[in-house]
Amino acid sequence: MAIPPGTRLGPYEVIAAIGVGGMGEVYRARDAKLNRDVALKILPEAFAADPDRLARFTREAQTLAALNHANIAQIHGLEEHPPLRALVMELVEGPDLSQRIAQGPIQFDEALAIARQIADALESAHDQGIVHRDLKPSNIKVRDDGTVKVLDFGLAKAFDGAGATTPSSMSPTLASPAVTGVGMILGTAAYMAPEQAKGKSVDKRADIWAFGVVLYEMLTGRALFEGETTSEVLAAIIMREPDLSTLPATLPAPVRQLIGRCLIREPKLRMRDIGEARLALAAPGSGDVPAADAGPARPQRAGAARWVAVVLAIALAATGFALWRGTTAAPRRGVIRYEVRPPDGTALALDSRPNLSVSPDGSTLVFAGRVEGTSRLYVRTPDDLMPRALPGTEGATHPVISPDGRQVAFFAGAVLKRASFDGAVSEVISLGGETDAPRRGVTWLTNDTLVYSPLGVSGLFSIASTGGTPRPLTTLDQKKGERTHRWPEALPGGKAVLFTVGSLASPDSYDGSTIEAVDVATGARTVVLQGASSARYAATGHLLFVRGASVHAVPFDVDRLTTSGTPVQVLQGVNGDSTTGAVHFSVAADGTMAYTPGSAQGGSNRLMWVDRTGMAQAIPLPRGLYFDPRLAPDGTRVAVAWQTASAGSSDIWVSDLTRNTFTRLTFSSRASTPVWSRDGKTIYYAYIEPTEQKTTIMRKPADGSRDEEPVVVLGARVYVQDVDPTEQWALIDYTPLNYVGDVMRVALKANAKPEPLVSTKFDDLEATLSPDGRWLAYVSDETGRFEVYVRDMSSGGGRWQLSTMGGEEPHWSGDGRQLYYRNSTKLMSVSVGGQGALNPQAPAEVFDGVHDFRSDSGLSYAVDPKGGRFLMIRLSDESAVSSIVVVLNWFDELRRLTAAR
Repeated sequence: MAIPPGTRLGPYEVIAAIGVGGMGEVYRARDAKLNRDVALKILPEAFAADPDRLARFTREAQTLAALNHANIAQIHGLEEHPPLRALVMELVEGPDLSQRIAQGPIQFDEALAIARQIADALESAHDQGIVHRDLKPSNIKVRDDGTVKVLDFGLAKAFDGAGATTPSSMSPTLASPAVTGVGMILGTAAYMAPEQAKGKSVDKRADIWAFGVVLYEMLTGRALFEGETTSEVLAAIIMREPDLSTLPATLPAPVRQLIGRCLIREPKLRMRDIGEARLALAAPGSGDVPAADAGPARPQRAGAARWVAVVLAIALAATGFALWRGTTAAPRRGVIRYEVRPPDGTALALDSRPNLSVSPDGSTLVFAGRVEGTSRLYVRTPDDLMPRALPGTEGATHPVISPDGRQVAFFAGAVLKRASFDGAVSEVISLGGETDAPRRGVTWLTNDTLVYSPLGVSGLFSIASTGGTPRPLTTLDQKKGERTHRWPEALPGGKAVLFTVGSLASPDSYDGSTIEAVDVATGARTVVLQGASSARYAATGHLLFVRGASVHAVPFDVDRLTTSGTPVQVLQGVNGDSTTGAVHFSVAADGTMAYTPGSAQGGSNRLMWVDRTGMAQAIPLPRGLYFDPRLAPDGTRVAVAWQTASAGSSDIWVSDLTRNTFTRLTFSSRASTPVWSRDGKTIYYAYIEPTEQKTTIMRKPADGSRDEEPVVVLGARVYVQDVDPTEQWALIDYTPLNYVGDVMRVALKANAKPEPLVSTKFDDLEATLSPDGRWLAYVSDETGRFEVYVRDMSSGGGRWQLSTMGGEEPHWSGDGRQLYYRNSTKLMSVSVGGQGALNPQAPAEVFDGVHDFRSDSGLSYAVDPKGGRFLMIRLSDESAVSSIVVVLNWFDELRRLTAAR
């Protein structure tokens, strides 16, 4: 039965229907407790009315809920509100694989990247004894960043129920005559293994068959088994050998062989472990087996012998690699994965800084969690059954455990601190500046020295862990276009530190950054690797680094500080923030790996309406990274800078909030800070050159009816903050390469020179005009932290400080009688109503829950000119991660993956 929007099942409110199938109707719903969207799969009435089948389904669903893998859509729970019963599942955005295949063959490299993730998901589930049973393209989604999610894992068996007499409507997607018991046919006809099509019991080899069919379809863009009816398709599967002659002629022989092994009709002769497929896909261009030997179908003894030889060769190669590594190659103990969840009511703090650390011996895990907007550290030691809060760590980010495993260093606002696990906390150094200023990494050397990056645009400093005088360790080379040194990582012995060098040309993307090493004693720098970020050292002799949402490994000589060989991807689906280069993973010297699953757009966000009570309502726009939201004067449209999968590039898009349209306005990939004219017909914005030494203020009709035109060129990094009512001049944040900003205005005409409005030795920025153009609000750090000030723009002059305990992002109400600003996570309001005079009252809190996911321009919310609500940037579902994955003996897997290459 159809469920109308607004229906509630416990904490879940139905938003809209998004699909229907034999296993139930699927709805998008809002989780009021965790403030996220989920998928509700409403169980069919006939199914839910059978107590025995429902009990069996519940037991099976509990097993499936234990699956936690970056490429598997997770089951969150089971809601029972008779007569409705629903499975609560992770909501995965993006097209499913069937939609991609319908457009034609997928390019080889992309198809293999997708196949590897599918194989990884299957392997993880098979290792826990769980078989999918209904693997098909429509159950596989591919997100914009390339991350694959396999849906409905194991639900075929869950719906089946051992020994149940099941009507055909309960088959996931297949309509066929019902067969009871073992003879029940479950699955989708075109992807069934022959034994499944015959109604026989199945195991993981049925998934391997389906995997082969899916890979074939990705590479060819056509179905492997076709027929006018379901019966004809089933007959083709049971009676005919798969025809692989239509595979691309250029397909490497190992991949052709892999598909053939997956599609052997006799289960006993078929590939037995999907892990073999994952290894084969790790090096698709290798091997000397000719394509002509890729016979799919008629398995013969000679063909089987050839594959035994290939597998044996791989095993011998891995053994040889282990012997070559000598003492560093520990005996295989078996890779074990488990998850660590924060305490109830606590969310993982997935900000723009790494959120976890593992002690060198792998016994202790520390992570940052958040409760009611405040982050703190949680620790799990061998003596802890559950993570416990570490007292005195409020506001903590980026923990790093000391070499002896007894203490943790972390940032807390404007202070670098250290804490012992018995609860003692002390300050190492006050970093100065605004509490929310970006701190970009800390590492702990074996000589009890901390190396840290105090700001988003600074070099590295070092200081004793007990405090003292910091000394600079690295200096930015602006002639080389260096913007930042961040994410330091101590190497064994503490003589050198790895770090990421970010460039002026790519301030919001770090995949193209450089990893360097600095000698702690001399300050000498060595380039280690290009096109990588967030380096870690693995005791196997590998350098680990990040590209996108994946961790790669390359052999590394720790004495010479050099890499060799070809990097290999060793871990997929790691949560991070592409705009800062932060990635949430840590590796211990004993081979323990811990990471937060997700994507490189873990910081991805969405736009939401938030009322004065803090209640939020999502705006139906695509996922991505949103910056600089600006509402049109009538409040019906929003202009926003939108960064998609191409990290570091953004364009201006306009959404009509009444018609739910979303239209691209600019095509420069370097556009930011859109500002509306007072009549709502024109949008002004900044086009910043890659060197950040030149900015062009552009203007374009808001409806896109004409091309954009340059207005004025300025020799610095500039953000457009406002345009005066007559459109004669623009209010700008003017930031030269010394990164100390000034508030200026510039005439909107060619060759105009900016004139200062607020220009001091302090950082003055985020300026905005009152609706009548008389009052200028801005922020300055002249007191040591950012506060909100107002100047009189009339001839009379005058200046007032409106915030009292810190403030940023001032915005005027539509009538000019209120000035709003952000104090950390709190939205504050100051009444300034009066007859021609500023009469500021004491600041009052509106609500707590402003998320600071802003760009350098300092814009993360807008005020509805009609009053009563706010347009805010909030975390998207991509960031709703609930657990940390811990992998024991991960070095065994690392050696296997790098040996396969």
